[in-house]
Amino acid sequence: MNTELLGIYLNDHLAGAIAGTELARRISRTHPELRALADDIEADRKELLDVMRSYGVEPRPHKAAIGWLTEKAGRLKLNGRLLGRSPLSDVLELETLRIGIEGKAAMWRALRTLPGAERFDRLLRRAVGQAELVDQYRLRLAPQAFSAPHTSGVDVERTFTVASSPEGVVEYLRDFARTEQWDPGTVSCTRLDEGPVEVGSRWHNVSRFLGRRTELVYELTRDEKDGLQFVGRNDTATATDDISITAGAAPGTTRIAYHAHLEFAGLAKLGAPVAKLALAKLGTETERNLIRVLGDVR
Repeated sequence: MNTELLGIYLNDHLAGAIAGTELARRISRTHPELRALADDIEADRKELLDVMRSYGVEPRPHKAAIGWLTEKAGRLKLNGRLLGRSPLSDVLELETLRIGIEGKAAMWRALRTLPGAERFDRLLRRAVGQAELVDQYRLRLAPQAFSAPHTSGVDVERTFTVASSPEGVVEYLRDFARTEQWDPGTVSCTRLDEGPVEVGSRWHNVSRFLGRRTELVYELTRDEKDGLQFVGRNDTATATDDISITAGAAPGTTRIAYHAHLEFAGLAKLGAPVAKLALAKLGTETERNLIRVLGDVR
């Protein structure tokens, strides 16, 4: 047996196994129901290392680095979105994982020509099952991805807990004029109508964003005990603030999930990369300010 050539072959597949493990772990964070699949793929990588040891083949560190870098570079693929995760990302990632599993199955088939075929029969059966499972998810998600609405905006999300009751948090946040107290970008926010705050209530908001004065008219579009939504519009952008509110783990506390989405129109879309960075900074400051006004959980 030419162990030098076998070593090259197995180390090449080890690089692919490392990339596949990283990709499977990332997919399982989006789809927790696939964690068992990620565990199996990790187990296959360990089996490959054991196979290499049994043939006296040493893992080559530079091959491992190539596998790790390959998975990271795969995140840069075009997916129809300038920033953030596209609905197409799931389909493309699952297809990439499927191709990797096919490569692994081909390796197990080739190794079946060597002593210890029983082991490789078992690993091949597992690879076939993995490929079938990935295909089920891929084909289920494809129609959703292809029919997803086109967006060109940026998103920022923050989740944190404050020392106020859910009822108190809703009552405080539903009056958008109070953004002057917690939104770091707001210069002023004035109610445009009268009467009780309810769905349809509107505010004129003046903010500074990216060094420029921005004016939007915000409307309360959702007003429920477990969440609020405000949508602001002007000629160049639509801003949506989704705020989910649930009871915290400790009595008298509230878990807030804050999601800001900024959608651009026309030439303003070109500013999306810069806006993403600015919005992320504002998101962090917004979280800090809300904890300050609603109470810090210590």
